[in-house]
Amino acid sequence: MRYLLHILVFTLSNLAMGQNVLTKFEEVVANEDFSNSNFIFSQKFNANELFVIENGAYRMQRRSEDYYSISYARIDEPLEQHSVSAKIELIKNKNKNASCGIVMHSQLDGSGAIVLEMNCKRRFRVRKLFNEQEKWLTVSDDEGWIKSKLLNKKGVNKLELRAAKGYYDIYINDTYVYTVFDLQFSTGRAGLFVNGNSECSTSQFTVMREKNKIQVKEPGDTASSGSDEPSFQDVILIFKTKIDQQQEQIAQLQGELDKCKSMLTYDTALVSQSAQLRSENARMTVLLDSISKELNKAKKRLEYLESFKEDVEAASNGDLVLNLTNILAQLKTDNKNLEKEITSLKANNAELKRENEVLLREVERLRKLQELQDPGE
Repeated sequence: MRYLLHILVFTLSNLAMGQNVLTKFEEVVANEDFSNSNFIFSQKFNANELFVIENGAYRMQRRSEDYYSISYARIDEPLEQHSVSAKIELIKNKNKNASCGIVMHSQLDGSGAIVLEMNCKRRFRVRKLFNEQEKWLTVSDDEGWIKSKLLNKKGVNKLELRAAKGYYDIYINDTYVYTVFDLQFSTGRAGLFVNGNSECSTSQFTVMREKNKIQVKEPGDTASSGSDEPSFQDVILIFKTKIDQQQEQIAQLQGELDKCKSMLTYDTALVSQSAQLRSENARMTVLLDSISKELNKAKKRLEYLESFKEDVEAASNGDLVLNLTNILAQLKTDNKNLEKEITSLKANNAELKRENEVLLREVERLRKLQELQDPGE
């Protein structure tokens, strides 16, 4: 009996430590490498978020320390049993709690999601977001964080989640590491995650699902039909091909539209910043003129006092000469301080003018680029 118990414990421990998602995901739902204009992720530019596609990667930055940001892939239907993987680099900053990762089974109404994330300390965790609450699905004493030597401390890491029947298998750099279990969400959207005051860059994003098992009849196969007319499945295949082509064209147009919107937002921000710098430049110019006038007055008074000093020194009253000498020294010190201040203001004014010119050139360039991309407007 004891021998059988040992065998049972050994078998259960192996099952607990092994993969639980054995489904083969062979059909590609989405595969984004950010090498063309047909992007499946939106671009944003606002006070809290910066999501842009540049240099063959998707850069996500959450500027605010509060909350987090999620960018969803444009996929036509919610996914059930599938896998989500991404090659992500967490960009190091002053925030020691920075993290990023992938999202799956995110609810359409925003009520919850499953998130696999990593941080710069070579740790990963899975947490469930639901109704503005969160729960750690990975078990540890440090808010669900688990150390893994498979994570690169610097550079790109590949994160992958495979989901089926409530199990979520975690893969890091193509190696299985952990399994969590939760039955609350069985379907939803997929995307990318970045925590507050964090920044990451994604070069590859892939969603796979189980291969469609519906057997479509070949056009020349008439063994199971006594009619020469096309089968219903052939008609479905034709319509599906046309729909896929239209969806691909729609996605391409949507990507171009998002790119134009992002550039327009960036252009507007530059115009606003340029106007602010013009206002600051005008204020500094007025201040510079005012200090220049005071400096000229001080110079004239200094010349008068130096002349008066020469006259006094020729007299026999030594105390009066000493007092006037001290006054003159103080005035010279004040004059030097004024000269330093005006020099600093001139330098600041020149720097503001240079920044203003650069911003104006950038605004003009973006306007011309916008006109070239959309000549009809």
